Amino acid sequence: MKNRQDAMRSLDEISVTGPQRPIISDAKSCQHWLAALPLTQATAAHAEIQLQLDLLNHTSALSGIERLRIQEQLRESVAHVQAEMAKKYAGKPVPLDAAELAVWKKVIALWQGFTQAYQICLQNYQDNDQALASFAPAIVQRILRLTGQQMLEYLRIYQNIPETLWKQLHKTYATAEELGLEKIAVKDTLNRMIEGTRPESSYVHALLLDLADPYRLNARQLDQVDRWLEKWAARVNILKTPVIPANPDLKLPTMVVDFNRATGIQFGAQFETGPSIRHLDSTLLAATLVKRIKHLRKGGAPSELDVGEDCQQPACEAQLFRLFQHWCEPQHHRAYERRASGQKAQVSFTLAAIHFFCNGGKAYRQPGERSHQDLSWREVEDFQMFGRVSTQTQKLQASQIGFAAENWQIQDESALGFRLAADGLHAARVALNQLIAIRHPQAKHFAIGQVRWMRFDANGDLNIGIHAFPGIPMAVGIRAPVLIPTLQNKFIQAFLLPEIPTIKEPATLVLPHGWYGPNKQLELHIDDTLHVRLTQVVERGADFERVAFEVK
Repeated sequence: MKNRQDAMRSLDEISVTGPQRPIISDAKSCQHWLAALPLTQATAAHAEIQLQLDLLNHTSALSGIERLRIQEQLRESVAHVQAEMAKKYAGKPVPLDAAELAVWKKVIALWQGFTQAYQICLQNYQDNDQALASFAPAIVQRILRLTGQQMLEYLRIYQNIPETLWKQLHKTYATAEELGLEKIAVKDTLNRMIEGTRPESSYVHALLLDLADPYRLNARQLDQVDRWLEKWAARVNILKTPVIPANPDLKLPTMVVDFNRATGIQFGAQFETGPSIRHLDSTLLAATLVKRIKHLRKGGAPSELDVGEDCQQPACEAQLFRLFQHWCEPQHHRAYERRASGQKAQVSFTLAAIHFFCNGGKAYRQPGERSHQDLSWREVEDFQMFGRVSTQTQKLQASQIGFAAENWQIQDESALGFRLAADGLHAARVALNQLIAIRHPQAKHFAIGQVRWMRFDANGDLNIGIHAFPGIPMAVGIRAPVLIPTLQNKFIQAFLLPEIPTIKEPATLVLPHGWYGPNKQLELHIDDTLHVRLTQVVERGADFERVAFEVK
């Protein structure tokens, strides 16, 4: 905050939280108000900004240019507190709990209020406020970027982007075109990648973020793509006529956007035209991605690219390749055909619960911990009558332990994948890439897999995509060996997936997250104890690691 030290001298005159705090009336008073804003207390600062913004948006006493100056002074503080507040729900399992959802709603409300403030400035300019003429490109750029920020908050919690935001985004860009402002460069101090940007680039930024398949991205990956687009969106041009390929060898798909549709980019016919149709030329963007992917494949370091210090191999290359597929390649067909289904499947989350169900509805016990004589009276009766523990007894045991298998609707399925929808209310909170167990109604055993994507549909129902691991999982125990037997740890729950030679699938272990280490030695208990050595990670999820191993 500029001149912060001078402004802090007047703190005895300005109350930070009290009702006597003065309302912002011009750019100078805004400067003093910001100096006293408690930015280290994000919740309090957020409430303060929201209150003052509401007051400013409902006053007509401000000139257009003074309102714009206030808005520009507020931008840095708004961005800071919004980022701090978003940490309270970004990356959390969904649906959000009541406290997290309340914070998310406050963040959305502030973005909406801030967007409205710039919309008032744009309306003033359209009403012939000539003092705003030189700032008009910046005003529409701010509205487009703020609309994109609102979209980002919906994506953070795997919600569909509302139609109202798509309409607002398209309408604002159409207005920029009508005013001849869309390609004029403006300075954006909040852009972390380049010094200048254009309204067109901010529009493309929002379009490409949606096209990046964000419902498969975790919080860090989503922020990463959002940051890259601050620079790379400028490498896409929007045209009113079909794109003439500069490099036919790239075979880029035809990407169009229709102002009249409440959606983002569509892959359309090459010669589709109309007053509301715009074509996107992604030639430069494709070249940017290809150059970086080749650099990494040749052994180059991510630090030598403009991708940020947080981008490490091999994840960096994988992320860039994914984006190239979504932005620069024709749509792909699925490796396995999907079949529609109206059946219900049982699913379970958390490693302990999954182990219980994969273990035949029995709680895990340490080797030798419990003999046949220690069976409960219900289990004894079941063995006497059925020769096994009945399903009813297993369900009772599960409820007593606190485990439950929920019923989810199977929307469609393939050989190794399912798309499920929550069947009414469900107790589980779901995280991206977490371990999941699923039992098809026609199957005797649970399979295990990984949640690959999550998305709430228009009705507010949660849909998830699952990649199932090949083979029937066996519930086992693992522990790290020690030299002193008296210090030996207990076995903990894990899973063994069998080798499947027909598809060249090796036997793997599914371990709790953090257990893998190169050449790490473990004891694996099935019916007996085996000594194994871990060789490589096959898949890593939010709460598990699937690893290859060798028996010693």
